[in-house]
Amino acid sequence: MAQSRPKQSVSRLGIARTSHPHALGRPGGVRERRETVILNQPDISSGGGLLATGRVLSRQDYPGGYTLLRLGLSQVAACQPGHALSLNGVLWPILQRAPKQGWVDCLRRDAPCPVPGTEIVICGPCGEPFDLLAATPRALLADNDGLAEIVFLARTLRDRHPRVKPFALFELTPPLPFRPQPSKMVVAGLPAGVIGALPLLEDWAIPSRIACPTDEQPGCLTGTATDLVNAWLDICQGAADVTLFACGHQTLLTAVGALAERYRLSWQIRPAQR
Repeated sequence: MAQSRPKQSVSRLGIARTSHPHALGRPGGVRERRETVILNQPDISSGGGLLATGRVLSRQDYPGGYTLLRLGLSQVAACQPGHALSLNGVLWPILQRAPKQGWVDCLRRDAPCPVPGTEIVICGPCGEPFDLLAATPRALLADNDGLAEIVFLARTLRDRHPRVKPFALFELTPPLPFRPQPSKMVVAGLPAGVIGALPLLEDWAIPSRIACPTDEQPGCLTGTATDLVNAWLDICQGAADVTLFACGHQTLLTAVGALAERYRLSWQIRPAQR
């Protein structure tokens, strides 16, 4: 039986908190090394990856056309930042995983959704995960369609030992799927007044900032994520080596590659899984 969609309210992710029990909750570099990783989309038409039967546990819809799916399946431990699952031929980027509980959350925009409570054949994990052994510290960049992969990456880095504190930058087109929160963490080199942050990353003490290329949003830069990281690199370069991680469309990935070449940084990029 299909379950009703839960009533939404503002969450710490800013994506949302709902009253539903499955709502999303808080659950040294080498300067001369330059790494380019540009991957093709996985061939889901040929059934690449492992096939498994899973259950759609819940669905939540958010502004901007985003949908969050929670899926119960047995292959949770194999899911890494940068992976997606294929549901009925549609790639769903993984936002977070809970191996002990046996579920994963997937987030994407503008996609047909399976009905909560039903069983579904799942193919995956699809795509190439990020290499977490790359140089530190890290700058993480995403646009609208790379949001899930980069939040998953930030979550994973937070739990590593020794802990790596990344700096996350999001280039988003309104309406945003979350309400930006004024950041309590000062980041050198950024324009005055650019203090809007993703609330969940604030909870994790991971600095983040938001750029909106097409519209003015309070606390956000009217520009691109690479505008923000360029200003930050101008200040921090020479103090520490940085690796750039990015997920999104080709415009963002090309700009990140150019920055990496300019500053002679290591970098990894992944196309948005669409």
